[in-house]
Amino acid sequence: MTMDRRSFTLGMANGAIGVGMASMLPAAALAAPAKKAAAGLDVLVLGAGVSGLQAAWMLEEQGLKVAVLEGRQRVGGRVMTLLDEPGYPEMGFNSMGEGYGRGIDAAQRAGVTLEDIGGRYRVGKPPMLWMNGQPLTREEWARHPGNPFPDAMKSVLPAEMVNKLVAERTPLKDWNAWTDPASAVLDVPLHDFLRAQGLSDPAIRLANDVSPYYGTNSWDVSALMLEFNDGFVKAQFEAGTKSFGVKGGNLHLPMGMAKLLKGDVILGKEVVAIEATDSGSTVYCRDGSTFSAKRVICSLPFSTLRYVKILPGLSGAQAEAVSQIAYQPLSMAFLTATAPFWDEDGLSPGMWTDGLAGTVIPQHYGATPDEVTGLLVQARGGLANYWDRLGRDKALAMIVAQIEAMRPAAKGKLVARTYFSWSQEVFNGGDWAYFGPGQVSRLVPEMSKPAGRLHFCGEHTATGARGLEGALESAERVALEILEA
Repeated sequence: MTMDRRSFTLGMANGAIGVGMASMLPAAALAAPAKKAAAGLDVLVLGAGVSGLQAAWMLEEQGLKVAVLEGRQRVGGRVMTLLDEPGYPEMGFNSMGEGYGRGIDAAQRAGVTLEDIGGRYRVGKPPMLWMNGQPLTREEWARHPGNPFPDAMKSVLPAEMVNKLVAERTPLKDWNAWTDPASAVLDVPLHDFLRAQGLSDPAIRLANDVSPYYGTNSWDVSALMLEFNDGFVKAQFEAGTKSFGVKGGNLHLPMGMAKLLKGDVILGKEVVAIEATDSGSTVYCRDGSTFSAKRVICSLPFSTLRYVKILPGLSGAQAEAVSQIAYQPLSMAFLTATAPFWDEDGLSPGMWTDGLAGTVIPQHYGATPDEVTGLLVQARGGLANYWDRLGRDKALAMIVAQIEAMRPAAKGKLVARTYFSWSQEVFNGGDWAYFGPGQVSRLVPEMSKPAGRLHFCGEHTATGARGLEGALESAERVALEILEA
């Protein structure tokens, strides 16, 4: 069954080498008898994240027989909610904008309720800057002797600088053209872009490397990727300023999407090999089970796929992408407070620090927006890696000690409840994908193309959106590939 691209695509609301580090096929996978989810599968989807679930649903709607394999014991992928913690803190996907047409549609189909949560981030006093353990207002920062920013930008806070410069001075005229050959001249280190805007190396380290949104420092991420992201964010604000989350936790979205499927969603199936022939494909799992279908959709992040044996092997830019594209180090601690110590010291509970405590984000998810249900503490890049090296218990103890040292009123009032690292998450190896200098122009146009009967989706393969919307965009593309094959 076929249909035209326009009617199939939901769109915006307004508008010959093996993978380098792949493991060999385990003997168990070769020796064990085949265990198939169902006979005569048209498509087998690897990964029960949002993109995989969306692709499965779309193909089922067109009459195809589909099954989904997931290595974890849950669906959702990078959508992960701590459903047993106060306020249901989000470890992954946080919110969607009004322009997330695909996301809003998916939520409606999944039967979940979206609520505007944007205002909850603007409740109370704004987060303060903490330098060398001391709090600073914006005015104090502008006069601070340690402020390395150019005179005209002294009042810009470190956390604001990179996004502000990219937004105001991006050389990318059309953000939708970021993968065009003409944009390749912009595929340079973010460091080069920031230097051209007048930032010194110390200023770049403070504005970016202390808490990088992409990468671990300004040298390992492409400026072109940030310019594309900036364009997508601006387009979202044109659609509206609301930010939607799922009532009761975002994890209910993929859970609802999974319930819509007619075929099996089989958990605990870690894929170790994919073999494609001219007539069909076979997937081997670590537990010895095998599954066959006419075609396979792989939504696994490349940080996981690089450990999967692919036969025949990928080649060229596609193989390079799978083996080299990096994923964001992001680690988080969730704390609760037995008393509102921020009322005692009169300072905002929110903190951006240049130290080991990272960024402290108050969670306003109680009965009223004023209630602080917990503190989400984040580390990105090198700091996330440092937390991970400490290990869960030492990292949590260090984070609490750091906050107490800066905020004496917090002493004895913080409870460390959860530690989570995306880098240590075996089925992800980091949070979102990011592209290094030169990788956008060299790899992005090639890496999501089908390799015979093996197809690819996931946010990392999207070219017109980011986040959840990008994941859903990629699902549309891969479903169309199969329907048009």
